[in-house]
Amino acid sequence: MHQTDQPASLLQRHRQGILLVVTSFFWFAMYTYPTFLTPYLTELGASLTLSGLVVGSYGLTQTLVRLPLGILSDRLRNKRVFIIIGMAFSLISALGLYLVRNVALILLFRAMTGLSAATWVHITTLYLTYQPAGKASRAMGNLNFISNIGSVCAMLAGGFLAQAFGWQAAFLAAVAGAAIGLLLSLTLSEEPAKAEPVQAFSLRESFLVGRDRLLFWTSILALLSQLSTFATMQGFVPQYASILGADKAQLGLLSAFSVLPRAIASLIGGSLLARYFRLRSLIVIGFVMTGLVACALPLIDNLLPLLFSQVIAGTGLGIQFSLLMSLCKQTIPAERKGSAMGFFQSVYGIGMIIGPILVGALADAFSLGTGFVIIGVMTLLTAGLAAWSLRTYA
Repeated sequence: MHQTDQPASLLQRHRQGILLVVTSFFWFAMYTYPTFLTPYLTELGASLTLSGLVVGSYGLTQTLVRLPLGILSDRLRNKRVFIIIGMAFSLISALGLYLVRNVALILLFRAMTGLSAATWVHITTLYLTYQPAGKASRAMGNLNFISNIGSVCAMLAGGFLAQAFGWQAAFLAAVAGAAIGLLLSLTLSEEPAKAEPVQAFSLRESFLVGRDRLLFWTSILALLSQLSTFATMQGFVPQYASILGADKAQLGLLSAFSVLPRAIASLIGGSLLARYFRLRSLIVIGFVMTGLVACALPLIDNLLPLLFSQVIAGTGLGIQFSLLMSLCKQTIPAERKGSAMGFFQSVYGIGMIIGPILVGALADAFSLGTGFVIIGVMTLLTAGLAAWSLRTYA
């Protein structure tokens, strides 16, 4: 028994290893340049509102296609092909961003990056098929850790390459990462379907998967989490740092300072911390941390405390988001998990759209600081919503 189990275990580890490497390049290709995207667009002559629209376009395309892709994946029972398509879109969008200087075309190719990011639903669901029952929280923590490490490497590489060789070098690094990820994705294998019968596919039921109360509330909380993130860390904090005098390499460090603690927090949130604290309490703490940092941003007037603030915000985001992702499918039947993850990611994609557009408009009308404070207050209110909505589940 032990001898027959060992090869299966080795095969499982090999599958997980390949997918984790693909995951790291998947996110590397998308994060070599968002660090400086708003300052870059400002240099090209875009207003802060238009810059927010470009940043938000990444979330718009995800929101439109993630649920249909999740449903289609459940129907076809093939996640591998969607991951390959996602890496191909990533390569095309990175190449386009490298070649063009027109803001309208940048908007188009940034939106295409969102199409690639939409296939994250298939990476997460494929990775979960490799895991034993009851290990979802730890598995999602591991997967989020790898995705964040890929993002950190991308931000550091993009920042230093842009500082040394110009903006376009960071886009070229994204092209290289996407090309490697695409080649590796061709070697992925699908977990064989289980022998037991499954419920017949129903398009209507898949679209209505959001009626599940836990999935609904975790999705709403994730939306508000991403709204805050894309308004601040992934949106206009780099612009604020640029105003304070940060160069391109320092912008890369700034983003890395937010993502590295996010990676560590996501890794320990679903394993170590979950042993000692209720998941609901951890999620609430995460929202309080990110909300307080957003409110404090207008008070910061030099780079060192700004870097420290992003460590706190990144830690809070890592805790809250990895736990929301693991909770969202907890009450969903196996045959609908792809649809559930598609619903979850489509809903939180709305936050990626609203956050940067809202802060960009507030910055043009009032000031960047006003936008940060409003986002901070909203995030603190979200902490209360999390405490109420998850009271019977976590």
